[in-house]
Amino acid sequence: MLSEKPKYLLITQKLGLKLPLAWCVTALIIGLVTQDKVAAIFITLASFLASWLTHKIASFFFSFQEHSGILKNHVYDNVMKAIWFISLFCLLVGFSRSILFQSGSEAFLGCVFSIVYFGFMLSASNRWGMHFVEKSV
Repeated sequence: MLSEKPKYLLITQKLGLKLPLAWCVTALIIGLVTQDKVAAIFITLASFLASWLTHKIASFFFSFQEHSGILKNHVYDNVMKAIWFISLFCLLVGFSRSILFQSGSEAFLGCVFSIVYFGFMLSASNRWGMHFVEKSV
């Protein structure tokens, strides 16, 4: 019995890499005004690349379930939800910690790189429901 994909996972899936791209473009504009220009360009490009790599690598590891059935299907769905929520928590904590407890270039770096956790959220939302189906010989 397959359950319906939660709305927050559908929204994350729909956003895709558009959210990290918008985040990094906004950070680039802010960084060009407030930070060293070369550092702002490097930090935003590295952040987007790290988000993309995180998404691809996590998706690769999550795909093992589809082929091997390591976990029961309902447990796998709950693990994907847990990864999504933990990643959201880490994103929010990283962003707020940078704003509240750091200043200058450290705050900028922390704020921009906090989007990297979205890669885990995106891969978990894309892999939710990718169940193992035993193939008969």
